[in-house]
Amino acid sequence: MSRLRVSSDDLRRVFEAEVGGRLSAGQWVRWLDAASVLRGQSFRNVVLIRLQMPEATWVDGREPWQERGRMVARGEAGIRVLTPMEKAAGGRGASRRHDVATVWDISQTDGRDVVLPPAVSAVEVMYALAKVAGELGYGVRWGESADGIVSRVDRRRRQIVLSPGLDPRGAAGRIAHELAHLRMHKLPSGSGCCGLVELEADSVAYAVLARYGCVVDRSTSERLAAVASVVGSRPPARLIDAIGGRVVTAAGRLAGAAERHMESKAVPMRVRSTRVETDVQERSAEQDLGLSL
Repeated sequence: MSRLRVSSDDLRRVFEAEVGGRLSAGQWVRWLDAASVLRGQSFRNVVLIRLQMPEATWVDGREPWQERGRMVARGEAGIRVLTPMEKAAGGRGASRRHDVATVWDISQTDGRDVVLPPAVSAVEVMYALAKVAGELGYGVRWGESADGIVSRVDRRRRQIVLSPGLDPRGAAGRIAHELAHLRMHKLPSGSGCCGLVELEADSVAYAVLARYGCVVDRSTSERLAAVASVVGSRPPARLIDAIGGRVVTAAGRLAGAAERHMESKAVPMRVRSTRVETDVQERSAEQDLGLSL
């Protein structure tokens, strides 16, 4: 993207051209991967940031970096993003105006050590999500399901039922999937999920687990890419904008709710990357922490 002065309309056109082009099998997954590390960013900004700096992991404005004791390095070009302004006049439902803001990735700054988000285990993610389910009035238990279904919601008993064969990562993913449905969709009791609601739930679960490095395996992203095909190879930009916005917002809120129940502590680091490996003691998957195991 040109480093010349750009307007919010310019950024919107760039965004629409990117999401309205041919949607490859892995493009949706790559946007979710970016959203999982670019915390607090809207879907539009995730796409714009990835276009300008694909390796970005933590972006902020000049002043917030200075408040953390870090300075933008000389000669570093900023990343242009959209920032919301007040709603335009017109009453209820009026569109929100946007302005252009400039941010920089942590790799473009120098200075004081930064405190990074904590590393957590798959077991900890699983139990934290189970506690979020409890806050919604749903228990989580192991139980057999017909037709090889790995998870389901029993609305009558207010339970999320998981296949006994799931490991902690798989269980965390399925709890996140069902929580996405409970938070985003009004599905009739006993109905299956498919189409756009399946894409949204799978995408939320993927983004939440990717945030903690807990994506199950390659087959997970391959399945998600297959589900994403429901929108077609050339979906309207407005459709991808709407779905992406809903998914990124829901994933951020679900992760935030789960993190209130996580015990891992943030780690101060001297490196320029926000990716860090920390030893986290694994708790037994059989431990009783709100699940009927």
